[in-house]
Formats: sequence, C-alpha cells, structure tokens
Amino acid sequence: MVDSRMQRVAGSLAAFAVAAGFAVAAVPGTATAAPGSVVWTDGNSKFTRTVSNTTPVVGDTITVTTKFERTGIPVEYIYNIKDLHPACLTPVPGSAKMGGDVVTLDTSSSDWVRAEFGITKYPVYPNIQPKSQTFEVQYKVGVNCARDVPLPTSMHYGGSLGDGIYQGKGPAITVSSDAVSSTVLTDVTGAQVGKAVTLEASVSPPGAGGTVQFKAGDQVLGDIPVNANGTATIVWTPGAAGSYTIGATFSGRSGVASSSTTKVVTVADVPTDPGDGGGVDTGSGTGSLGF
Repeated sequence: MVDSRMQRVAGSLAAFAVAAGFAVAAVPGTATAAPGSVVWTDGNSKFTRTVSNTTPVVGDTITVTTKFERTGIPVEYIYNIKDLHPACLTPVPGSAKMGGDVVTLDTSSSDWVRAEFGITKYPVYPNIQPKSQTFEVQYKVGVNCARDVPLPTSMHYGGSLGDGIYQGKGPAITVSSDAVSSTVLTDVTGAQVGKAVTLEASVSPPGAGGTVQFKAGDQVLGDIPVNANGTATIVWTPGAAGSYTIGATFSGRSGVASSSTTKVVTVADVPTDPGDGGGVDTGSGTGSLGF
C-alpha cells in the first residue's frame, strides 16, 4: 500500500509507549538512569524515539535518538529533521549524527535543533537495506530545568513522502530534584594574630565536584574545589584579634544542592613577652666614674 498523504498530522497517529527494561545502580547525588522509548506509526512509516535517561539530574548528558523505518512501499528519503527539546537542555557540539555520519546542526532556537541532508543521502527501504535511518543528538541538562515536572520532547521531519509534524510525542524528560547537602566546618582552636590556621569544610554526601567558598566576616578568603572525600581546606592568617564569623558555602555539584554554614572563631592577640618588662635598670653599677 502506497502512502497517499503529503502531510502527516500528529492528531491522526496511534502511539504507544515502550517501557524501560533496566536501570543502573544509584550513586549518592545522582539519579537512577531510566531510559525510555515511544513508538508510533503514520501510514507505512514507523518512528521510534528513545531518550537514554528520562530522569536525569543537572549536569547529566543524555542522548536522544529517532529511528525511521518503512513497513511498506515506496522508499522514503529523509531530507531534514527538527528535534524538539526543553529550552533548559543544551545541545552538545559535534554530537549530532544521521545514519552514523556526523551532521551540522542549526541551533538558532532555544527549544529545537535542526539538521538538513542531501535529498538522496538517507533512504529508508521497506524490503532492502538500509531498512532504517537513525538521527542522534546529545544534550546537557541545565540548572534552569524545572524539577520533578515532565518536560516534553518530539520531532518534525521532511522527506520525499511529505512532512511529519509531530507534537508532544515524547519521551518526556523529568529532571530529578537535587539531593540535599550539608556543610560542616571543623572546630578551630588556638587561633592567634599572625599565626596561620587551617580551615576545613566537609560536605555531605561526600564526592568530588563543586567548590567551597570560605569567608572571614565579609572577606572572601577563596573558592576551593571539593575533594573526592567531600572536604575542602584553606589556610587563613588572622590580622587582628577578635571574634570572626567564618563562613563556608558549598556551590553544589551535579545532582547535589548547595549548602552553607558558619562558625565563630575567637582570635587571640600576640602574647606579651614577660622578659620585656620595660622597667628601670636597677643594676649594681657604682656611678659614672665607676667608684
């Protein structure tokens, strides 16, 4: 049966979801990967869209693929594809491929990318090879993504049998809420004017990534990367005696929210040397004449 329609309308389509069949072990501060696919048909055309992780966290990179197939004659040539994505996702440069070939993207819009191909370069045959063509693109999940809300994806395309305008086909992407973190400053004792002291902050859950900004009052002491064990340290040399509010602010990392804490540190003055009394010389000298 030959397709007679020159334009495919999404409202006339039958679609069904394909459940994800696996998950990977969770790591503290990251979401469990949940791949998802959706399949629909339009006449003799079949489309499969897959998102490598439908529940990512901020900072994750996800891969979106669209597979084109034909279940009946004639052959179709794919001319172009527009991949619709949430505006908070950023396409990864150089990641777009069609039929395994790296392709150039139009990224002039915040919520879609588009690729154009030669009119005979990517055929899809119903009965001989190639029986399918797959478009692939990667996105990085941005901090401005709404959390725990399904964000729609879809695609449009143009081919030798007409245009396919498909809205909201999916799979939807739900960015997981960031894990709660806590930051703790190690107690400081024996702080003294002019004496170097080490300030240490510990972030929970532990893990490398992000920075801790240390402050003494309003003075920023520095931004220190967090180590794999969740700690960051900086050396501080107080310039005057008194009570200081030491602050430590964790910037957050992929999948982990920011947090901060403060601690009051008392800095002592330099102790007075008891041998430097400054008193009157009471030596036993007998006078200027020496007798």
